[in-house]
Amino acid sequence: MTRSARGSTEQPGRQVRQKAGLNRAILAQGWGLLRRRTGHKAPGRVEDVPAPYTSLRCSACGWIDKNSRKSQAEFVCSFCGFTCNADTNAAINVAAGQGGFPRPRRTAGAGGTTPPEQRSNVREPQPSQGEIPLI
Repeated sequence: MTRSARGSTEQPGRQVRQKAGLNRAILAQGWGLLRRRTGHKAPGRVEDVPAPYTSLRCSACGWIDKNSRKSQAEFVCSFCGFTCNADTNAAINVAAGQGGFPRPRRTAGAGGTTPPEQRSNVREPQPSQGEIPLI
């Protein structure tokens, strides 16, 4: 989304100043900080989904083809014939965690949540009774 609109000497870009302002506004929102804080609040339940091809992948069969995207709003799978709104199809793919390449899905544990990978669910270490110094 924040790619430069400058272009090249053969094909110069259009509306470069407006695009630069839009890039600054997008980058100033701090999406990385939001992602990190959400991960702290819900450890093990926040998953990064790779964005490429989420709007080109069929949510019914998984086939990826650029010809399936008939228009900005229409998605018709060229393999199985599944028809859906393009944004709805992409949202289903993002919710399923399917980006541009197939990968194994993590399953929920017995408690209904995915176990954390790196951090425990305790935000601050709690001192045990033996560690509190008596004055």
